[in-house]
Amino acid sequence: MIRNVPRDQWLYNDRGMMKWLGYFLSDHTQDMTDKKISEVPTTRLPQQDPEVIDHFLQLSWENSREITLQLNGEAYLSVYNIDGIVIGANDHLIYFQTDKTVTINVSDIRHAEFKKGSHAY
Repeated sequence: MIRNVPRDQWLYNDRGMMKWLGYFLSDHTQDMTDKKISEVPTTRLPQQDPEVIDHFLQLSWENSREITLQLNGEAYLSVYNIDGIVIGANDHLIYFQTDKTVTINVSDIRHAEFKKGSHAY
């Protein structure tokens, strides 16, 4: 059952969805911007030996030095880079500080190197 109230009996002037349009538009725009940044094509770097990766992780942790990690993505052949500092480790996991704390499985790391222009803090 639909109740259709005549417009002259409304308690206030409802503009319909127009009042929400700006909210949805700005959220959608921000979401699309975030996805565009995260989908920037990344050059696949060569797979490093675990000893080399461990060396960079250890130096980052000891010296609070920022490194760039290339991780194998969820999709087949996809990779992405993440910059940050190693702040801890537990078994096969590292705790990586970017703009937030991220937990990374060491077996997912493809390549590690010092971030361009980074210095020990």
